[in-house]
Amino acid sequence: MFKTVLLFLALILATSPAPARAQSATPKCDGDFAIVRISQIKPTSNLQTFMKAQEAHLAWYRANGYKTNEIYSARVMVSDDKGKTMRYSDSEVMTFHVRPPAANGDTAISSKGKAGWDAYVKMYRDSSDIKTEYFICMPKTR
Repeated sequence: MFKTVLLFLALILATSPAPARAQSATPKCDGDFAIVRISQIKPTSNLQTFMKAQEAHLAWYRANGYKTNEIYSARVMVSDDKGKTMRYSDSEVMTFHVRPPAANGDTAISSKGKAGWDAYVKMYRDSSDIKTEYFICMPKTR
């Protein structure tokens, strides 16, 4: 939950008017803001459990009136030690949260549907750890 709160605070600060940010400028994005994460699936879990957390995540947004954000997962490919064969990782997944509402300055996100929010965050925490997180401007998706 702490990382999630920090994430939204960072997004809010990044998109707030310049005086509130001590004159630091957020780069203009001619595409869509997105949060990209590499998550490590815990040894006590599996990819299917992580995907259920992602479904609950998007369902929470839809149930709380957010209709334009999208959440995608991409399977990470890894090679064998000699680089001759590739396979899908069972322990890493990359996610893209495209047009997260906080990127548009929505500061009321965490106060809406708190029980549902906490439930999907717990599902993520029980199944994975975030290894890397990026805030990006990606090409417009629609």
